[in-house]
Amino acid sequence: MKIRMCGLLVVLGPCLSAPANSQQLKPETARDFECYAQSVEARLDARKVFLLADGDAALNGQVVRGQHGELVAANGPNPHKVAGGQLYDFIGTVFIPGATLERTIRMLQDYDHRSRYFGETISASKLLCRTGDNRLRYTMRLKEPAVIDVESDVTWERVDANRWRCRSYSTSVHEVGKDHRYLLRLYSYWRFAQAGKGVYAEGETVTLSGEFGSLTRALGSMVGISPEKSLRHSLDSIRETLLKPGLDFSGLPTGLPECGEAFRPSGCAKAPGTAAP
Repeated sequence: MKIRMCGLLVVLGPCLSAPANSQQLKPETARDFECYAQSVEARLDARKVFLLADGDAALNGQVVRGQHGELVAANGPNPHKVAGGQLYDFIGTVFIPGATLERTIRMLQDYDHRSRYFGETISASKLLCRTGDNRLRYTMRLKEPAVIDVESDVTWERVDANRWRCRSYSTSVHEVGKDHRYLLRLYSYWRFAQAGKGVYAEGETVTLSGEFGSLTRALGSMVGISPEKSLRHSLDSIRETLLKPGLDFSGLPTGLPECGEAFRPSGCAKAPGTAAP
């Protein structure tokens, strides 16, 4: 089984090395988020179909006929309340007619040029390190909902000749200027499959933000709290980029420092200072 590192905006590219004063979470907030992410990964591992559209004929028809990504709430209405924050969980799927799996992966691994492909949300990005084809970290500067630097650790895994998947974990999140707590954590889970005359791309994003009232949430992208919009932009940008003729994508560069130990979520551990259930 071949494993590589990847990364999407919501998610999924950065500009600078991770700042020292990145977002810190209360222990109970971190625990709630990690517990939820653990449940997402267990659900994905247990899913009998590779893509959500594989088991839903109606969704598959919408995706194949449509020109934009199709989104669904992954686990009931959003946001989900956690201690000290709000969590959003969406799954989106897009079909890219005429695309090949090899070209799709090369585009998504071209980390240094993310601003070209995801220009609505990313202003700069940079691959920071690489250990073989299996380990890497990259950083991106988001320009919406605010100027936010995000560093991520991402792993690609080749399932077989026609399928890839990857997991991306934010390891540092820092909002430049005033801290609105629009984005505190971003984990994303992506799957890609060659099928028929094109490629399916499916992404599930789990996003943590601060606590906001119902009116603020209703304003959505006007105040920056729109993980759904961000995922839709990512899916549509992947499709639009791969449909442009003549674009060439750089492979992973050589000469970068090694990354060190891979990041793994802490899991559903008891928060320090709390009593055992």
